[in-house]
Amino acid sequence: MSPGRERDILVAANEYAYVQDLTKGDIVLYVGPTKISLSNTERIVELRGDRFVPVRADDASFGVSAFVSASSSQYIVLDNPALRRTSTQGEDARPIRGSNATIELLVGRRVVVAGPATFPLWPGQRARVIDGHRLREDEYVVVRYYDNVEDDPHPIGAEVVVRGSDVSFYVPRTGLEVVAVSASDGAPGLGRSAYVRKAWRFPTPGGLHVRVTKSLTVAEGELLTPGVYRAGTDLFLKDRDGFFFPSEQVEVLGVVLPVPIAEKEAIYVRDLATGRIATVPGPCNYLPDPTREQLVVRHLDPERAERYAIGGDASRAPAIYVPPSFAVLVSGKTKREVVVGPQTRILDYDEELEVLHLSTGRPKDDSAPLATCFLQVDGNKVSDIVRVKTADHVEIELSLSYRVSFVERGGQRDRWFHVNNYVGLLCDHLGSLLRGAARAVSIETFYASSTELLRAAVLGEKKEGPRAGRLFEENGMWVYDVEVLDVAILDPDVKKLLSDAQRAAIVGDVSRREEERRLLGEQLRADVDRQIALAQAVALASAADLEDARADVSKRRATATLELDRLERGTRAATTAHALSVAREAEARAAERDAEIEQKALDARTAAFERQMAAVAPELVATLKTLGHQQLTAELSKNVGPLAVLGGGSVSEIVERLLGALPVGTASTVVETVRANGKSGKTAGA
Repeated sequence: MSPGRERDILVAANEYAYVQDLTKGDIVLYVGPTKISLSNTERIVELRGDRFVPVRADDASFGVSAFVSASSSQYIVLDNPALRRTSTQGEDARPIRGSNATIELLVGRRVVVAGPATFPLWPGQRARVIDGHRLREDEYVVVRYYDNVEDDPHPIGAEVVVRGSDVSFYVPRTGLEVVAVSASDGAPGLGRSAYVRKAWRFPTPGGLHVRVTKSLTVAEGELLTPGVYRAGTDLFLKDRDGFFFPSEQVEVLGVVLPVPIAEKEAIYVRDLATGRIATVPGPCNYLPDPTREQLVVRHLDPERAERYAIGGDASRAPAIYVPPSFAVLVSGKTKREVVVGPQTRILDYDEELEVLHLSTGRPKDDSAPLATCFLQVDGNKVSDIVRVKTADHVEIELSLSYRVSFVERGGQRDRWFHVNNYVGLLCDHLGSLLRGAARAVSIETFYASSTELLRAAVLGEKKEGPRAGRLFEENGMWVYDVEVLDVAILDPDVKKLLSDAQRAAIVGDVSRREEERRLLGEQLRADVDRQIALAQAVALASAADLEDARADVSKRRATATLELDRLERGTRAATTAHALSVAREAEARAAERDAEIEQKALDARTAAFERQMAAVAPELVATLKTLGHQQLTAELSKNVGPLAVLGGGSVSEIVERLLGALPVGTASTVVETVRANGKSGKTAGA
């Protein structure tokens, strides 16, 4: 191929190229279809940035460009448009096929060419093809005035919003440009292109925080409350539905959503006007007004959060749970409050919990104090080791456990926290009392009754009812019990002596108790034998009395029979004339006597039965004697008459001689009875 043919460039239809004359600097526009034959003083150039630069021959495009084309849904933004002259001047800015000389351009101007359109660019022109903006109801574009627009009062630089609720497809006019979305715009999101923006949807529940960027007057029917607003005014739009489209007068700073606050939770809110921080407790959904309020976060260091026994959620106010039998002291700038569990206490922004620093270890000291905010007011237990010396200088180590509660007097609970280290106060004071009590007694006495001595020293002497305990007026601390866990003698020799003595005492006590038990057994055995013998004697006496009663009854029956026989013999000796009357009188008398005997036998049996039931009364013996006297008297009365006749004396004398030596009672009594019976006998004999 010849050198000349290598300088030929073909430009197809709808293509163009720039050729620069190296001698004059002019740039000629070639519009295809055509062929460009370059001379040695010409070269192909193209516009890059603000300069025309040559195109290398090895470049595949070799400086040929396609026409700028836009469809009906696109538009072209053309910089530096051609100066259009009137037809009377005989010139037209439209390029023709082939070579076109340079024309005058309106440098710095920009026009919008709506599609469909296609054309080449004059040297110095730039063009961008942009898709037309399809808008949904919740989308919009921001249009800026870069030039004056006929019949439009907006100044250059003004921005307006084109809403999708007004137009569904938008192509700007000349003088207007659609502003692309940048990362700093804070829009909720892009639409389908870099120009289309999403409108702000009013959250339900919630609101939008907006700011007036240019003074405006709002009339009725707008989203803003009617009125005049100055630039820089912040507004909070809530309780609205639909979409909010920002404008050059109003920009959206952000979406404000309600803060969900659960039960026993709270947040801090600062009033921007006064600076006061309020606590908003739950349960609720709190919607803060960003124009008047600001959410405040209270950061707690890990150490304090651990003392408060709370988590690390800084968006919530510290919620302190106080367990049962515990209390905390809440301190503010102007108040102090004691909270007793079980309950949850939410701290205000300026409130803190009082921190106690308690002695630890055994024995208690302040080398590693325990920092805590929770005071156990009921059932508290404090253990300690105390060394004491007795009156004879024996050193003893005591292991103790104190039972402590905090009492309320006059509603002054805050005095519970007047002593920062109540454990140290407790152990120091009670240790001093215990040492004083130990110094007052010997080791033997102390070792024998250590628990009673120590409890008396701490809780007071035992009287009726429980011990009084020990109250600390400083902070209302009350020690109501003390347990002696161990008493250890530190001197091994003394410990051995006391141990041996105690062992000997225990052995002696056990032996003594064994002897006492044996003695009680023997005494019990003897007492049982005695009771058995007594019961047997009582039973024998009762049986003898019963037999005596039976013998007496038999004797009375025999006496009655003998009397009947005597009467019968007397009646046979009487005359026949008197036999019948005597027999009748004898039978009547015998019947009366039988009745009397039967009555007496019945009385005797009844008395014997009563005496048997009453375990043999002394009256039985007297009764038996009386019956014996009566029987003897009857027999003497019947037989003393013949003796008196034979002896030649009176009946009384014969009776006295017979009974004088017998133990039958008073003889005179018997004699009188015999006399009476003798007279009766004589009368009956007659």
